[in-house]
Amino acid sequence: MSSNLGKEKDCKEKDPKVPSAKEREKEAKASGGLGKESKEKEPKTKGKDAKDGKKDSSSAQPGVAFSVDNTIKRPNPAPGARKKSSNAELIKELNKCREENAIRLDLAKRSIHMLPSSIKELTQLTELYLYGNKLQSLPAEVGCLVNLVTLALSENSLTSLPDSLDNLKKLAMLDLRHNKLREIPSVVYRLCSLATLYLRFNRVTTVEKDIKNLSRLTTLSIRENKIKQLPAEIAY
Repeated sequence: MSSNLGKEKDCKEKDPKVPSAKEREKEAKASGGLGKESKEKEPKTKGKDAKDGKKDSSSAQPGVAFSVDNTIKRPNPAPGARKKSSNAELIKELNKCREENAIRLDLAKRSIHMLPSSIKELTQLTELYLYGNKLQSLPAEVGCLVNLVTLALSENSLTSLPDSLDNLKKLAMLDLRHNKLREIPSVVYRLCSLATLYLRFNRVTTVEKDIKNLSRLTTLSIRENKIKQLPAEIAY
């Protein structure tokens, strides 16, 4: 009898317990979850990055691409601040010109809307370039620049000129192309030293008889206007 008990004991030790269906299902779920977790936690490495322990960029989430969107409104400086900055720059330039006693001042293409009255202090100037700005008028103080020989005012929005310009007794070249003049300003006829006058691309309809006063004029450019007839005095 003892021998039979020993055999039964040996069989029980050798024969593993067969898990039930519920236990097998539970184990399968547990092993599946662990496998997934290990995959997520283990980063892929490739090449040089594998040595440094860096993540492969292909497995990482793509970075955000920045692009210009026309619908986005970017903050602009306050209009007052922008104007003040432009004015300060312009005044600084005028001061520098006065201190250096420069005879040539180039303020072209600066988006200038108005010249400061302090321009009158630059009486030593012989050349003043103001083309490509947004000037609608000139201050009377420009008439104080009595040594001016060249005055370039093209590509602005001028509709008139100040009478004080008749003080510019040495002015030989006046460029008024690409403005909004509907007539030749009367002061132009009093600039007796003019040798060159550019008036192309305006809205001028007539040339007055006073053109005869410009006896030193050798170049007159008035194409691209609305002039239908020239006065006989232009030949004098």
